[in-house]
Amino acid sequence: MKMNRTVIYARYSAGSGQTDQSIEGQVRECKAYIKKNKLQLVGIYADRHITGRTDQRPEFQKMISDAEAGAFDVLVVYTTDRFSRDKYDSAIYKRKLKDCGVQIRYAAENIPEGPEGILLEALMEGWAQYYSEELSRKILRGMHDTAYKKKSTGSKAPIGYRVGADQQYEIDPDVAPHVVHAFEMYLEGATFADISRYFGEHDIRTGRGNLINGNAVRKLLTSKRYIGEYKWADVVIEGGMPAIVPEDLFYMVQKKIEKNHKPHAKSAEYYLSGKLFCGCCGSNYKGVSGTSKTGEKHYYYKCTGKDCDVPNLPARDFESFIASEVADSLLDPDALDMIVQKLCEYQKKDAPAAAMEPEKKLARIEKQLDALVYNLSQRPGSDALLNKLDELEAEREELRAEIAISSGDRRPDPLQDPEALKDGIIAFLSGFSFDDTEKHTQRILDAFVRKVVKNDKKILIELNLTGVEPLELEDLFVFDQGSNWWSIGGSNP
Repeated sequence: MKMNRTVIYARYSAGSGQTDQSIEGQVRECKAYIKKNKLQLVGIYADRHITGRTDQRPEFQKMISDAEAGAFDVLVVYTTDRFSRDKYDSAIYKRKLKDCGVQIRYAAENIPEGPEGILLEALMEGWAQYYSEELSRKILRGMHDTAYKKKSTGSKAPIGYRVGADQQYEIDPDVAPHVVHAFEMYLEGATFADISRYFGEHDIRTGRGNLINGNAVRKLLTSKRYIGEYKWADVVIEGGMPAIVPEDLFYMVQKKIEKNHKPHAKSAEYYLSGKLFCGCCGSNYKGVSGTSKTGEKHYYYKCTGKDCDVPNLPARDFESFIASEVADSLLDPDALDMIVQKLCEYQKKDAPAAAMEPEKKLARIEKQLDALVYNLSQRPGSDALLNKLDELEAEREELRAEIAISSGDRRPDPLQDPEALKDGIIAFLSGFSFDDTEKHTQRILDAFVRKVVKNDKKILIELNLTGVEPLELEDLFVFDQGSNWWSIGGSNP
């Protein structure tokens, strides 16, 4: 029998207005969800003052490690953006949890089981990332004037600098010589670890008071600020900072770093893995790679059929083709209306009711308090009523704090408004974020595509919506035996 050992993960972002009340509110809703669904709570993980746009969160990483050790079966999170506001971190860690046999559930969002749930969850994650990045862009616009004046934008001064009375950077005479010596040490053969120890021996730390580790040393040695470049976001001003390191020394160090630390090749991801099938023999395709005579790496999908001799598919070209065709097909107004209707139907029918919004809960508690005060006037000596009064007043204060905290971080909920949901789908399909082409391709394939069958002349694409006819596309991928390569629509890609 499937066990139901359950943990909660809660998080709130960095910011002067954030407090532990935000964590308490999330945990309260998650506990209510756990109780309603008869799960067993065995632990709580909470990261405070840490953005969801990074995976470097201590409690989050501890939760992942515990999942890999088999410590729990179900993870409950308040909303999708509490798990992560980065779509790709989210996909990686959710896959890890799935591989560990862990289910993820949301206390305040209607995410049903099955293929529709996959699509809804992806859309909610994309919406959260879009909202987060839009908020960031507004903040960035407000700080650009400061950057163009070459002033500190509020972060701690880099090692070797300090912020003067006019908010501009100036050289720290006590630390700058050690920075120059670090460049010289590396040129003479010292490692990042050696330089880290040197800084530690001289009690030189980051602006936040942390020890300077090997990664921080690498960043220091490759930062152009030390030859006078001011950089903040997309603002780059040559000569905008006082230089600490001579240019010839800086560029000699860059050459040595490049020679000593060549980047490791990343493992290829196949975004249609487990979804792509051969229409000739019915077998699935698997991802394979090969290296050409020139040393270039190529990635393919290979049919696993024993006697099937269909040519391998070029992975990136085929994935991009499928994603583009899906996006174009679904951006049709009729298709959009159909998807919105289906998703609204499924999330209302199959999912548990969403947690009550803080404002509505506060109004409910106010009514309960009014009734309780009246009852106390009739029975002033009742310990039970007095205890209930204390409990409700404490919950009221938590909710008031939660509403005040989240007022600047509140995002619209597309699941509660069909037009907002449609806008979210359009933004999702159009690549609203800063994504590169490959990431946008992955986003569409993960969210919308359940299965792809490639025949000789047609490609059938099943969507993550039950009861909807597959998309039927003309197969524009043609294999040229002479050139031993694929062409798309009759022309070489």
